[in-house]
Amino acid sequence: MASKLLQSAAWGLLWARGSISGFWSIEVGNTLLLAGFGLEMLAAWQFSSGRLPRWLIATVVVVVAVRYPFNLLGGEDPAHRVFVASLLSAGLFGMTGWALVWLRPERTRLQHFVGGGTLLLAAVVAMRGVLAGWPGHGFTLLDANGIQVATFLSLFLLMLTNGFGVVLLDTERVGHRLNTLATRDSLTGVSNRRDFFERLRVMLASASRNDYPLTLMALDLDHFKQVNDSYGHPGGDVALRSFARLCEATVRESDVVGRVGGEEFMVAMNGAGADDALVVAERLRALVAHTPAVLSSRESVNLSVSIGLATLIAGDDVASLMTRADAALYRAKRNGRNRVDVDGQAPTPTGASWQPEASRFPDSL
Repeated sequence: MASKLLQSAAWGLLWARGSISGFWSIEVGNTLLLAGFGLEMLAAWQFSSGRLPRWLIATVVVVVAVRYPFNLLGGEDPAHRVFVASLLSAGLFGMTGWALVWLRPERTRLQHFVGGGTLLLAAVVAMRGVLAGWPGHGFTLLDANGIQVATFLSLFLLMLTNGFGVVLLDTERVGHRLNTLATRDSLTGVSNRRDFFERLRVMLASASRNDYPLTLMALDLDHFKQVNDSYGHPGGDVALRSFARLCEATVRESDVVGRVGGEEFMVAMNGAGADDALVVAERLRALVAHTPAVLSSRESVNLSVSIGLATLIAGDDVASLMTRADAALYRAKRNGRNRVDVDGQAPTPTGASWQPEASRFPDSL
């Protein structure tokens, strides 16, 4: 808003050229215009990255400050003023477009449209500056020629596209945040309960229709109450985030990790039969047991996880598949924790090396 207000004031002064003194129309008007472009660049940078480095603010201050001294180098030559203003403006436009296209993590069509349009304007304005400074081809601010028409048309379109574009980009960002809040667990970043079961329902229907395997992995951190009791809920939250990161790093890229309860997680493994899922589950169990969750520079806590697996069979729905995975999980807990049990299979020893450490805790689930 501040950028557009400055630009509007600047264009008003430039439009009044001839009716007011040249100092106000030319020097003050161009300085305000350049400052408006600089504020627009800062706004684009902050919007795209969420931060505003001091060096960037200093860059804008320097660009605005050097415009007048650079103008004096050309004396009264109007072409020199066009050359200076154009190249400084093109630099700010280029940084604005770069921030919108490459600095923002998202890659949307609207983002590329607004940023790409700004980069195109930077190229047009830079060409205007080069032609204005070319020996024998100089022109003044209001001379009628093709590059002047292209420049002012581009500036006019930029005010429209960037004005509406910023509003639309902000709306797009708010929509993305709302979607994240609706589908992601706020603590761990994995799918929340509602999103996980919606995605599992779609995966189950597709697997049943196309006759390929699907395995549901149910996970529960062992003795997690002791973690909260010993380190408080902030420590427990750190442990949960650490565990969620291990899950996402260990399972396959096509798998969906969801937090369905306090310390309860599930993984939907599309295309994985019982044997493939068991390999992944055992790898995850071992990784959790041997990777302490770092709570602070001085504290860490050892975790372990019990895992139950259930593979899709004819007639299964989400509820029945989940029931069988939960049953395998609680069997793993009854059999000593820090182990993997598979629905319908005889228990196999896993995680035996951790059992003496586990015996320090109560035997409750």
